[in-house]
Amino acid sequence: MAIHLEKLGYTYQIGTPLEKKALADISFTLADQSFTALVGHTGSGKSTLLQHLNGLLRPTAGSLTINGKKITAETKNKELGELRREVGIVFQFPEAQLFEETVLKDIAFAPKNFGKTEEEANEIARQKAKLVHLDESLLERSPFELSGGQMRRVAIAGILAMSPKVLVLDEPTAGLDPSGRVEMMEMFKRLHQEEGLTIILVTHQMNDVANYAEHVLVLEEGHLIADTTPKELFKDPKWLLEHHLSLPQTTAFATKLQKKGFVFPELPLTEKELAQTLAQKLKAGELDG
Repeated sequence: MAIHLEKLGYTYQIGTPLEKKALADISFTLADQSFTALVGHTGSGKSTLLQHLNGLLRPTAGSLTINGKKITAETKNKELGELRREVGIVFQFPEAQLFEETVLKDIAFAPKNFGKTEEEANEIARQKAKLVHLDESLLERSPFELSGGQMRRVAIAGILAMSPKVLVLDEPTAGLDPSGRVEMMEMFKRLHQEEGLTIILVTHQMNDVANYAEHVLVLEEGHLIADTTPKELFKDPKWLLEHHLSLPQTTAFATKLQKKGFVFPELPLTEKELAQTLAQKLKAGELDG
């Protein structure tokens, strides 16, 4: 499901003393089944932009086209129902939105709300719980008895139960420990690869951009200042510094090696790329044993 923005702008509280332009002239296209990272420092407009993607906000200028449907300032709320099912948003700390007495009921809530029978909704819930690696033994427990990571998986399964084609992730690993963060990101990678979901990841974690994204957008003060690949973005550390962005840990380490005379064909983004480069140089006798 391709997504296209054409000179999209958004201004809060137009015509009041509190009027504030949050987005201006945003244009880009995301391919179907792509994995895109959206980055930028606090206040850059990331949250405002992602709320346009399923109709929580409508542009005050320009347009957004998703799956052939064009959305403008004139689009009515009643026209956005299908879009909100096709684009699921996982907000920060989604576990705060849990409310049912059991895990199964919480995941089954959306399909029941969209007209499925209780039996059908429960079957969908079991499928989505399995998809996010929630053990079946947890389904009859209260979601509030689970660990933080398990609760987050319940919330994500509830969004997947709507069968979205696009999954928008707003800092999805916030508050998790390092191992929990990796597990969560690997789950999103699997959903992208095996379920064909288009993923849009809002993050401050440059390691996640390097390890998972195919495409990256950079926002600054409501403007799109880069529409590129991770490889292109991270090859210019000076530009990143000027725009208050950091390098992935592996790339930062590689730049330190460069300053000591180590020559890279291109800066590695991931540990795997760095290891492969070092192995090749060892094999070629370019490194001391």
